[in-house]
Amino acid sequence: MVNRVKRITQPAFILPALLLVGLLIISSTSDFIFGNTSNEDPMALPKTAPPQPPTTSSFVTESNLDDAEESSRNLTWCDVPLQNPQLRQTLDQFWFSRLEEKGLTSPEEASPEQLLRRLHYVVTGLPPTPEDLDSFLKDPHETRWNLRIEKLLASEQYGVHWGRHWLDLVRWAETDSYERDRLKPSAWRYRDWVVDAFNSDLPYDQFLILQLAGDELEIESLDHHVATGFLHLGIRNDEPADPKQAIFDDLDGMLDTTCRSMLGISMGCARCHDHKGDPIPTRDYYRMLSFFEGLKPYKIGGGNGIRTTNFVRDLPLDLGDNKFEESLESWKREYSERLSEISNLLDEVSVRWGKETLIAANNATFKDSKVHLDFNQPPSKSATESETTPNFEHEEFDTQRGTGKNGSPSLSLTGNAYVTIPRPVQDDFTISFWFKTNRLGRGNSNDLRWFLGSGLVDGEIPGIVPDFGISLVADHVCAGVGDPEVFIHGPGQMNDNQWHHVCFTRSIETGRFALWIDGVERSSATGSKKSLTQPEKLSIGRMLPGAASLNGEMDEVVFWDRVLSSREIIDLSIGGGTLPQHVQLVSERLGSAEGQRMEEAIQRLSELKRPTRDFVQVLSAQEQQNIPQSYIRIRGTASAPGDEVTPGFPQILGGEDASIEKPSDGESSGRRLALARWIANKENPRTARVMTNRVWQHVFGEPIVPTPNDFGTFGLPPTDAQLLDNLALDFVESGWSIKSLLRSLLSSSMFRSSGRFHQGNDRTDPRNRYNWKFRGRRLSAEEIRDSILSFSGDLNLKLGGPGVYPLLPDEVLATASRPDSAWGRSSKEESSRRSIFIHVKRSLLHPMLQAFDMADTDNPCPVRFNTIQPTQALTLLNSDFSERQAKSFADRLENEHSNTRDRIRACMLIVSQKAPAPQRVDENLSFFENLKSEHDLNDRQALEIFCLMALNLTETIHID
Repeated sequence: MVNRVKRITQPAFILPALLLVGLLIISSTSDFIFGNTSNEDPMALPKTAPPQPPTTSSFVTESNLDDAEESSRNLTWCDVPLQNPQLRQTLDQFWFSRLEEKGLTSPEEASPEQLLRRLHYVVTGLPPTPEDLDSFLKDPHETRWNLRIEKLLASEQYGVHWGRHWLDLVRWAETDSYERDRLKPSAWRYRDWVVDAFNSDLPYDQFLILQLAGDELEIESLDHHVATGFLHLGIRNDEPADPKQAIFDDLDGMLDTTCRSMLGISMGCARCHDHKGDPIPTRDYYRMLSFFEGLKPYKIGGGNGIRTTNFVRDLPLDLGDNKFEESLESWKREYSERLSEISNLLDEVSVRWGKETLIAANNATFKDSKVHLDFNQPPSKSATESETTPNFEHEEFDTQRGTGKNGSPSLSLTGNAYVTIPRPVQDDFTISFWFKTNRLGRGNSNDLRWFLGSGLVDGEIPGIVPDFGISLVADHVCAGVGDPEVFIHGPGQMNDNQWHHVCFTRSIETGRFALWIDGVERSSATGSKKSLTQPEKLSIGRMLPGAASLNGEMDEVVFWDRVLSSREIIDLSIGGGTLPQHVQLVSERLGSAEGQRMEEAIQRLSELKRPTRDFVQVLSAQEQQNIPQSYIRIRGTASAPGDEVTPGFPQILGGEDASIEKPSDGESSGRRLALARWIANKENPRTARVMTNRVWQHVFGEPIVPTPNDFGTFGLPPTDAQLLDNLALDFVESGWSIKSLLRSLLSSSMFRSSGRFHQGNDRTDPRNRYNWKFRGRRLSAEEIRDSILSFSGDLNLKLGGPGVYPLLPDEVLATASRPDSAWGRSSKEESSRRSIFIHVKRSLLHPMLQAFDMADTDNPCPVRFNTIQPTQALTLLNSDFSERQAKSFADRLENEHSNTRDRIRACMLIVSQKAPAPQRVDENLSFFENLKSEHDLNDRQALEIFCLMALNLTETIHID
């Protein structure tokens, strides 16, 4: 029989096959081969009508769209308005009518156990507990079903699971990739914001606006800045051959991710050439790219450094909350009142003492200071007229002085000027000064060592020597001491062109040194307990070794050879400096009764605690002050500019110029906000369709539009466009509520349908396009790991915070360039948190998640395709993680049950979420006894192996 079958590689088959293929090609392309008799380029973009200025809407609407115009614009189904039928149908009405129309038999309802397991995984990504199953089986009816839906949607674990779906789309990772794979500072705050946004059911339109332009909104809050971390999640080359090209690659990643995730449109091809499919000309690409060109670049110049301060901010944790400002004002008022009380006491005795004594008290303001530089005179004059001011050495620079903190002259530094003085202190000391600048200091906020910055008061000598200094590194004030080198720093944003008070204290007895910013101790450490005898001179406004000068102003530089008290430092920071000396002088002259009153007034003043504010580091959008002109880049080459372009939208979606309003605070251009509002506009035909399709995908296993990131010509059409539009309209009308959309899907009969095979339906619809059965699926990588932790009882449901570092095998760590420092170490409890909280390092991904097809971290990942590969079985059966969890699972079973049969039954119930039949329990008990007898194991050893087997069952990692 086999010999009679001719192989298709034989000559008798090859020629007819080639002829058939040729005929098919000619038939399908006859217009191209024979019909193009004009002089037009057959590969040119389809002609489009010239963009018209919008009237009431920038999008094509039903009222302004006719068949001719739709044809001329080459609009696809997704670029026309949402179709709103006169009679809206529920999901089940749609579903049943489609089944009937196609001659398909309606499925029966799934079992209660299947439904509960399905619901829990879809909503939270976690299995139901035996207690959940028990309570549901008592009343599985529709009312209880809807109540359970509400309970799960209200769970914090809902946001964890659905936030992970969004992170797949935005290239979530916490490092930059490439050789050094640098950490993205505090990127985890964006992850936490996404989780919180889903849990709070933040309207989807606002969800999009905040990620693109949260920093440009009038109402400022920390969350608004955190959300813009979306723009900085891509890969970044810190040592590119062409830095300018690398910056445009970064911008391209922002645009591509925005368009794919929010609009379901691929624009990347148009970076180099006109996109033939959708159509998108190169001009449209660069008009869209110009929305992002105002962002500060992550890199400036060569080398392997990056400009972290261009995308990282230090912001108050309570930003946008007026409570701190209110409490600070209240403190200032009360402080002023108590100062007035002391002042009144001084006035009372002034009558007896005369003015001379009080004048002497005023002049004693810095009586015990070693050096006081007030810059009221040019350096050359100050050097001869002030007893407390040593001789200056200074560069030749313009002696024009600025206006100091209290209106008196200050030292104005232009970036290449400085002053040096003999070092006045070495043991105990306090250094106090005011400064302001609108420039960044040298260095970056990834490396806050004082000697890398622009000098404020500096005595740095290269090498390990007993020196000290204070500088501005990027936008942080940093300080340190040498031999050994120890460093401290304050918060960022010190380059806000406001006066800031800095105080640096050091005690030789304890070695403790501290940095105070604006009256608040920001940082302290312990260093050397010996005299800091080097160098012989200090530099004011520049690093002592040369260069790295401050570009700004300094005032009231004062040195003491003692550690000032906190009360004295606070008084200096609010512009005082007179109280302690006044009080000391007056108290010595008062009688006992008056002295007592003065001491009580001092005590009341010292009890006042200045309000403090916590600052946090945030990955956030920042724009340049002067945005460069945008150009088409010929063939995508950054150094080959073509025609100028201005921000605008694709022709297929209106093609108009963007209407941009600069925010009133003046910190940004308003470009990204214009783009965000255009995308989130309810009349944008794509936005609601794209997200509705994604929600459907994660509920029913396959999207209505099979290519979720590409709704264009090269994507696949929807299986039911009318259904998609119906759901999308409901989504928008609900206030863009994702939870509302989920309720409608989860409460449907379609979601509750069985996944059983039906032969007749399979013949009619073999691909299950019309959902005649529920699609089963394998759990995702995160769901598998989280479920195993849940089964063993180790799962830690804590939310938020920096990424955790579960143990990695030595073989995995060995693949890193620096195995000893490539991965952190977390406690067992922290390592057992949900997988979304594992630190995502692009060059060192978690091996279990990688084996089970975790999302691509370099590109938007709309669909996770399940693979079948040997490493999956090896990971579940042989990995250290599986063995540890099997032991923990055995611990749990032993603690909860006293005999082997109950432990076997409980194990099966926990992993499958359905009660095993007695016969199956008997079979597994027999298997358990065979393990003991055939492999000479005790009960505990056999139980561990049985638990490991249970974690590897097909039903454990699949839902139906």
